Amino acid sequence: MTHHSLKPHSELIACPACDALYQRPKDLRAQEKLLCTACGTRLIDGHADFRQAFIFTLTALILFIIANSFPFITLSMRGEITTISVFSSVRSLFDNALPMLGVMVMLFIMVLPLYYLSAILWVIISFRFQFMHRLTRRFLHWLHHISPWNMLEVYLLGVVVTLVKIMTMASVKFESGFWAFAALIFCSILIESRFDVNDAIFQAYEEHDN
Repeated sequence: MTHHSLKPHSELIACPACDALYQRPKDLRAQEKLLCTACGTRLIDGHADFRQAFIFTLTALILFIIANSFPFITLSMRGEITTISVFSSVRSLFDNALPMLGVMVMLFIMVLPLYYLSAILWVIISFRFQFMHRLTRRFLHWLHHISPWNMLEVYLLGVVVTLVKIMTMASVKFESGFWAFAALIFCSILIESRFDVNDAIFQAYEEHDN
């Protein structure tokens, strides 16, 4: 992967970390990245693809609905069968006097991912049909801040670790919600590789200025 550093110029790109200004290149190739010479922050990627990002985001939203609506796992122990979903696991935290943990799980596993995917979809559609609304730039700024808090893979890893321990005592069946959740994480990785928030922010303000 090639890394390029840009020299400061009059306008167009501002580093989100140190506010250094750069001229935005028009010939950035795939697998190339532009880095700030002052602090090393990644500015934009050359492999951003809004068309593919749209497909993956729409797919991820469908998978998100399936993962949260359908059973996640089924446990069978001593003749008792228990079906667990994402929603029921959150509800059980509230029922067991763990409201703070329930709120955190609901926020990081349900609310933020839904907002993240919906915001990306809105931004891509606004670019595709060339309408730049105030809401678009607001979504972009929020995306810049919440991207590090997208913790779906952490939740899935925790579930897998827990299930490995449970498998010694009970029979575990992975339901459609689990596989949809795993596919959702894979789609999220693909989205991040095709959609660069910083580049989208720059494009949004350029469209607004023009």
